[in-house]
Amino acid sequence: MSDTKKFEITQPVAIIIAGVLIATAIIFTNTHAQNAETGAAVQQAGQNLPTNVAVVAPNKDDHIIGSPTAPIVLVEYSDFQCPYCSMVYPTIKNIVESSNGQIAWVMRNFPLYQIHPHAEEAANAAECIAEQKGNDGFWKFADAVFNDQANIGPALYTKIATSLGANMTQYNSCTTSKKYQARIDAEAQDAMNNGGNGTPFTVVYGNGKQIPVSGALPAAQFNAVINQVK
Repeated sequence: MSDTKKFEITQPVAIIIAGVLIATAIIFTNTHAQNAETGAAVQQAGQNLPTNVAVVAPNKDDHIIGSPTAPIVLVEYSDFQCPYCSMVYPTIKNIVESSNGQIAWVMRNFPLYQIHPHAEEAANAAECIAEQKGNDGFWKFADAVFNDQANIGPALYTKIATSLGANMTQYNSCTTSKKYQARIDAEAQDAMNNGGNGTPFTVVYGNGKQIPVSGALPAAQFNAVINQVK
């Protein structure tokens, strides 16, 4: 028998092999897409894994709820179109509001524009509103978008900006020019540099420790991680 004959693959076997390869590819693709959108844990919550967040402590440009001097800070990288960001939003807000000033919450931009076509423009709209209405305006925008995420889009942003009393000429110029795109890109890159490959991605910081958490964890699991940095 020739060498060629030795390595021939029968048609039925070839079909089986092809089927396995296709199934594997489908599983990998679906898992990757799910991880990006859900923020499914890529780093086990609770491990003090090395991170390198550029500025963990709140700075003057950050959007923050709670005291800038709080001993614990939750730095969340979020996407306004991500359903899991919407899900975790009230969880984190409740944790911070119930902490008696011991926990602050910073939200930074991480729009997954590859799967969320409105995420990047929503981030730009949020920054343009914050330009006029400050920290309070940013969080009112976030409240409104996450409460009406099914209608996300330019019309919703305009409605929110108008309701907040923004100068619409200034707002429209800001969003059209994507004035804050560089900031948005930098924050997204910061998240990815530190292991974030999906949203929400949160870094729990306190007492010099940083613990990265991926996903919309329930309050009990978030508090378990928080306890590790106290």
